[in-house]
Amino acid sequence: MESQTIEIGQIYRIKADESNDITPKAGMLFRPKFFVVMGFDNQGNIYGGVVFDSEINRDFVSYDFEDFFLPISCTKYSFLKHDSFIDCRKMKPSTLEKLLEGEFCGDIAQDDYQNVVKLLKMSPRETYVHLKSFGLI
Repeated sequence: MESQTIEIGQIYRIKADESNDITPKAGMLFRPKFFVVMGFDNQGNIYGGVVFDSEINRDFVSYDFEDFFLPISCTKYSFLKHDSFIDCRKMKPSTLEKLLEGEFCGDIAQDDYQNVVKLLKMSPRETYVHLKSFGLI
């Protein structure tokens, strides 16, 4: 396998599962998700990121958290088939192996990156310690 450096702001399509704090739908082993790398731990082993969602699932997301989903236009990212949202309620973990097994899709736009960081810092589900461990504070 070719060596690749994972960088902040890169987007990968990964097979997300419980190890990424994603619950696969019934009968599935994973859910394909676009994962935006937001930071990595001091050892460079665990990557913190946010994922794209097709829609806000009202069965699992209360209206109190709706403002923590950043709307993203499919015209801005060629890999998106429709307008989506970035879930900024809490960063999710990933590993180098999982990212490298996934598909590199591109980089997040700087304005979107800044908006994600802003929402993560405001989210009641995120902590100062968690954000700091990934270099966002």
